[in-house]
Amino acid sequence: MWMNDPNGLIHNAGTWHMFYQSNPSGNVWGNLSWGHATSPDLLHWTEHQVALWHTDTEQIFSGSCVFDADNSSGLGSADWPPLVAIYTAAYLPGSEWQGRQAQALACSLDGGSHWTTYPGNPVLDRESSDFRDPKVFRHGDGWVMVAVEAEERQVVIYRSTNLTEWTYASTFGPAHAAAGVWECPDLFELPVGNGSGTKWVLLVNINPGGVAGGSGCQYFVGDFDGSTFTPDCIVGVSADPALGLDDPLLRAYDWLDFGRDCYAVTSFADVPDGRRIVLGWMNNWDYANDVPLTGGRSIMTIPRELDLLKVGGRHLVRQRPIRELPQDAMERHTLLNGDRISVRGVALEYHNGVLSLDRRGVGRADFHEGFGSRQWAEIPERPSSVTVEILLDTCSIEVFAASGLVVISDLVFF
Repeated sequence: MWMNDPNGLIHNAGTWHMFYQSNPSGNVWGNLSWGHATSPDLLHWTEHQVALWHTDTEQIFSGSCVFDADNSSGLGSADWPPLVAIYTAAYLPGSEWQGRQAQALACSLDGGSHWTTYPGNPVLDRESSDFRDPKVFRHGDGWVMVAVEAEERQVVIYRSTNLTEWTYASTFGPAHAAAGVWECPDLFELPVGNGSGTKWVLLVNINPGGVAGGSGCQYFVGDFDGSTFTPDCIVGVSADPALGLDDPLLRAYDWLDFGRDCYAVTSFADVPDGRRIVLGWMNNWDYANDVPLTGGRSIMTIPRELDLLKVGGRHLVRQRPIRELPQDAMERHTLLNGDRISVRGVALEYHNGVLSLDRRGVGRADFHEGFGSRQWAEIPERPSSVTVEILLDTCSIEVFAASGLVVISDLVFF
């Protein structure tokens, strides 16, 4: 079975829900539907029946899920408020909206086990072929949606009081990395861990044009007034697909992950203790349809907790594996300048403030010419040593360096 973007991440009634892009009948991209898995602890997952099925005239692309506690949508009742999925309907030949991507709703009154599509779909149609990936969240007394006009490299923001009727608010972009399409945005508030107050963070996934080649996730830090996101700074726009991976402009941007395999990152709604927890698809569109996995062609990253640290006058996102992960699940090393270690054949090296991960020559890499590769990231303020925490799984490595200010995530078929 095929799996890509995590969708509709939410905690509800004591259960963690992960929906995801799924091809129920094949192990390559196509027939896009929403798969569904649940967990009591974010570590152990149980797969369920497909939640939202594709049809002959519609694929179910990425989106989000909210708990409509006040029944503002009218899709439930005061006694049975609904879970509401907001997703992109990708309309196929034979549909009234053929060739368009528009936003649609489905609701569940039994905690996510069964879903009913809204008869008034689509609820938001821009008559666009690349308007997708809605992330919806509560803000004030209403709802906010961030979605993308993918080919325009823009995030579009809408507001609603009832989830069924939407009013345009603003547009952000293009900005920073813009050589590929923009996808799967997210917008949320984070605390500053070594200071006071909060800032807003906008995630924008891009493909191609990521910092390690192919897919990647960049972020912007700034302010949000309920309608408009204003970044703290913009360092130019890089729309040149031929820009080298070592180019200083590309490296000047803020990247959530410097590895090849962390994409479509999005956050959980309604986390009970207020943490901001994200999850990403651990793959890259350069070779996603070819990776040598059997049974299912994809995995997800470990769920990560986020906050901000102020470093050298900038706010940077810090990521750490969720606290539910046992401490002994990770290896820890401190690397001095010039040190090089091997972790099951994967080389980690620290030299002049730069941490690199080299998976070339490790395990199976012959399925795609671009898979064997070396990734690198500059450690903020280039200290004389760096501590790394390493999470190894059956076919992956995730490296958290400098207290999580730098993360490198790669598939490795040991």
